[in-house]
Amino acid sequence: MYITLFLLVLFSSCKTYETFYGVTDTLDTYDASSKRLDLSYENHNIVPEEFNSLKDLKMLNLSGNTAVNVEEVLKSLPNPEKLEVLILDSLDLRNLPKGLSSFKSLKQLSLSYNPRLELKDVFTQLSTIPIEFLNLKGNNIQQLPETIKYITTLKDLNLSYNELHDAKSYEYLGKLPLLYSLWIDHNNLTELPKTVGLINQITYFYIDNNTLVSLPREIEGMKKLRVLHAGYNNFTTLPEEFIKMSNLIMVHINNNQIASISRKYETEKYAMLALLLDHNPIPESEKIWAEKIFKKFFLLSFEQQY
Repeated sequence: MYITLFLLVLFSSCKTYETFYGVTDTLDTYDASSKRLDLSYENHNIVPEEFNSLKDLKMLNLSGNTAVNVEEVLKSLPNPEKLEVLILDSLDLRNLPKGLSSFKSLKQLSLSYNPRLELKDVFTQLSTIPIEFLNLKGNNIQQLPETIKYITTLKDLNLSYNELHDAKSYEYLGKLPLLYSLWIDHNNLTELPKTVGLINQITYFYIDNNTLVSLPREIEGMKKLRVLHAGYNNFTTLPEEFIKMSNLIMVHINNNQIASISRKYETEKYAMLALLLDHNPIPESEKIWAEKIFKKFFLLSFEQQY
């Protein structure tokens, strides 16, 4: 049984490597056998005639080529149903290119730094494609349209470097059934809305690099959350809300202003088994107490460098 599992993982890893991490060709090196092609930031404005030979292409990066006709490039691909990764960053897009629905295997789509995107229409279009990872980093998003809930295949969503303060938006995110990882770091958040507790399906949550000083009690509703990244905020004490989060195993809360840890961690039960408190102004006496209380943790760090 273990050999079978190993072989399954091995072959799966090979396919993943080939698609996402394998050799990436450029306009100067690609040929008919290319699977990954990076044409980003090269000021292209035409579609190379040889594109119709790319029958096995799985990844394409067109970022930064604002003069290129994206629709024409995608239309020239002979087997759009094989493409799994498409990167369209910094193209000043308002809508998705027409014909994207023919990309039946598209799993990862990056639309970073396209602040004029009409998200309501974009999300409706994406509901017909099996997208698993969507990157909307740096799009000045202040509010998500309700249509995001129609992307039911979505597992990982990057909303870093936006301004997502709107409570209703977090409610919509809670309606994505398969959502596994969510990034809202670098969003200038001074607080999380109470509706964050409705995102109770995710496992990984990134709220680092904001200006948070506390967490709403409702965050305890995130019952499936296992790993929380909350570094580079303004917490002054380790939040007690972690105690009630029944699956929260690991917390990264480095580079804050934490100087004390609630004594409730000594008397109450909780799931947490790993805690990174690096680069916080924790007094030595508090560290000694914490090392005693958290002695069963598989990871407890106060000084680890990154």
